[in-house]
Amino acid sequence: MVENDVQLIRRILSGDDEAFSTLVQKHQKSVHALVWRKVNDFHHAEEITQDTFLQAYKKLSTLKNPNQFAGWIYVIANRRCINWLQRHKPAMQSLEDTSVAEIEESSYIHYAAEQREAADTEYRYEIVQKLLSKLPESERTVVTLYYLGEMTAKEISKFLGVSVNTITSRLRRARERLQKDQERMVQEVLGGVQLPNHLTENIMRQVTDMKPTPPPVAKPLLPWGAFGLATLLVVMLLGAANQYLVRFQRPYSFEAVSEPTIEIVDAFIVLDVDSKPDVRSQIGRATSANKNIGAGLQASETPLVSNVQENSIRLSTAQWTRKADMPTARSDFSTAVVNGKIFAIGGQTRVEKGEFGDLALSKVEMYDPETDTWERRMDMPTPRSAISTSVVDGKIYTMGGEQTEKIKRYTGYVYEIKVLPTVEMYDPLTDTWTQKADMPTPRSYLSTSVVDGKIYAIGGVPRTRELSRLETVEVYDPATDTWEKTGDINQARSCAAIGVVNGEIYAMGGRGLSETPYLSSVEAFNPKTNQWQEITEMPSPKTSHTASVIDGKIYVIGGYVQEEKKYKNLATIEIYDPATDRWTQEPDMLTGKSGHTTEVIDGQIYIFGGANSAGGAPLTSVEVYDPSAVSQRVNSIGRLMQTVRTNLK
Repeated sequence: MVENDVQLIRRILSGDDEAFSTLVQKHQKSVHALVWRKVNDFHHAEEITQDTFLQAYKKLSTLKNPNQFAGWIYVIANRRCINWLQRHKPAMQSLEDTSVAEIEESSYIHYAAEQREAADTEYRYEIVQKLLSKLPESERTVVTLYYLGEMTAKEISKFLGVSVNTITSRLRRARERLQKDQERMVQEVLGGVQLPNHLTENIMRQVTDMKPTPPPVAKPLLPWGAFGLATLLVVMLLGAANQYLVRFQRPYSFEAVSEPTIEIVDAFIVLDVDSKPDVRSQIGRATSANKNIGAGLQASETPLVSNVQENSIRLSTAQWTRKADMPTARSDFSTAVVNGKIFAIGGQTRVEKGEFGDLALSKVEMYDPETDTWERRMDMPTPRSAISTSVVDGKIYTMGGEQTEKIKRYTGYVYEIKVLPTVEMYDPLTDTWTQKADMPTPRSYLSTSVVDGKIYAIGGVPRTRELSRLETVEVYDPATDTWEKTGDINQARSCAAIGVVNGEIYAMGGRGLSETPYLSSVEAFNPKTNQWQEITEMPSPKTSHTASVIDGKIYVIGGYVQEEKKYKNLATIEIYDPATDRWTQEPDMLTGKSGHTTEVIDGQIYIFGGANSAGGAPLTSVEVYDPSAVSQRVNSIGRLMQTVRTNLK
């Protein structure tokens, strides 16, 4: 009878080391395949694989759910590889300068040598590495696990923590990128690798000299269980359980070091003792009597059902302030900040039924937060929507985008879309525009960010609609007005939210390919190593959202997702802390929105436009979100209020 992971782990924790030998033999090929994929060296891959299992043995008692052993050991192996790469800093092997003809020639040499039975093993490994380096990292990993790790799509899905359909699609795309002979070569070379028998023996030899870390002493269950049950009942009675708890019942994150747990700390259970007149607060144009708290709020005399609901709204609206509307209603526009002023650039106008013509805008308007006023500035030379903007040395660079024309056809109409490679620079001091070198890859709905004075253009929608999303990343140097290619992102995406913390770029969510149209995945890019690394996912998938960085934390706001063929605008505010690899959540916005933009000034987030319904008219609203109001708010008996948060320990 073949024992599963749970049964083996129970035996190991009971002192049966022979069960650990069985566990090693069961998972060693998959772990070794992953490690080799990351370090590109079979000898060192064996050492890291051995260290991975020794670490797993030592920490086995900390694994709360033995069913997730495959994903848990993936996390350990991945972190071991990162540490090894940081110590050795290997030169990245690339095929950017290797022609297709050279690869084809190598393939021919391989087959000719195989017929003569004189092929050189190391040479074949080198050729396979070059072939794999042409694939995006996500596809490269799946191919390696499939052929070298001898894993099925279902096993890879469990190992990496993504759906079986995604694994199948990545494998299919990888095969399509490789020519038939090249795929056969990869299959033969990787499939022919045999792990040495001494690997398991070396692991078990060291296991005899160590024991697993004992599990923590359990605390009395009854008092804590009674307390947790009482808390849950109260939350459910207040109608908050579905709003806050369900949101965090997410699948296990394989980038985390253990399971996610839920921690509830003084979470919105507010009891007002004093009886006061109830009012309903909404975001509006009228001002409140108290300008410091709730400035820009509107009050009606309609009473609420309970004081608890009233206090919940007060806690949320206290963080928001309404500002002067944008002069122009626009969608798919971009914003940028220079010297404390915010510039709204380009976008697309909305035409009434029966109207036709060009929809792209060239209009530029500047907002001054100090005076709460708007001012018209010089138009962008090329009207565009779906652009991305970045600021370097006080200059605004507008990149890519598209032009859309609504054309009448018989009794109906069609949209003609032209995707552009255009780059134009705006100087706010002189109010002038300058043409710059085009992007190598025309695209719209891309994301850009700045690191060390260079602009990284990430993903997007290509000019040809053969591919719906791009993995391409290109770097622009304003000092030389030149472009160069850099490492592709693992997951093709557009409309991703981008944040930069400590010189690393974080790409979050967006639209993916057809099998995963709405993404929750997050990738971090280190320009020094030229590598993208998948990290802990967002609590929920979304696109057309924004990311803003304050004090080293990334605030992800709004967006939309499609559920059961219906578009749902999100009101969520989720915060990612790169230092702890944790997600937390703030109280929702009062209404969901997507397609908006956000900018940070003086620790506050300015939110511009967007739409609050699928296909709805673009909003002109400008709202300011104050994150500090969350940590400073106090309930009616004087305790600081905190939010429900995901705790990845």
